[in-house]
Amino acid sequence: MGSAVFGYVDVRYHLVWGVLAFGVLIIATVYAASELGRKSTLFRTGIAAIADYVIQIILGFIALGTNSGAIIVVHLTNAFVLGVLVTYLISFADSAEKASTSLNPKGPTVAPGTMRAVSRDA
Repeated sequence: MGSAVFGYVDVRYHLVWGVLAFGVLIIATVYAASELGRKSTLFRTGIAAIADYVIQIILGFIALGTNSGAIIVVHLTNAFVLGVLVTYLISFADSAEKASTSLNPKGPTVAPGTMRAVSRDA
């Protein structure tokens, strides 16, 4: 394999990082499904990002095989779209976590049977 990525970086590094990033995306999407359900916006955004990533993989291999300038530009442009999707995914996960924390604050817990009744007269 040659040095097609940015003219000097070996393609193998690009492929390794791509495989690792794809794995992380799949794990995050599965986690979103298990925590929030398949109807959640976070899960659906993850699925959209996975679909776009598959398109990105196909474009990458076409660009590598044909060395077509037009396909390379589409591959790079799609990388920005994928970046926007993943940024939204991260942002939504962060805001969902903050909303969950504000709705369910973790206060001190009391063992059952140890609460005392408090009266206004006391």
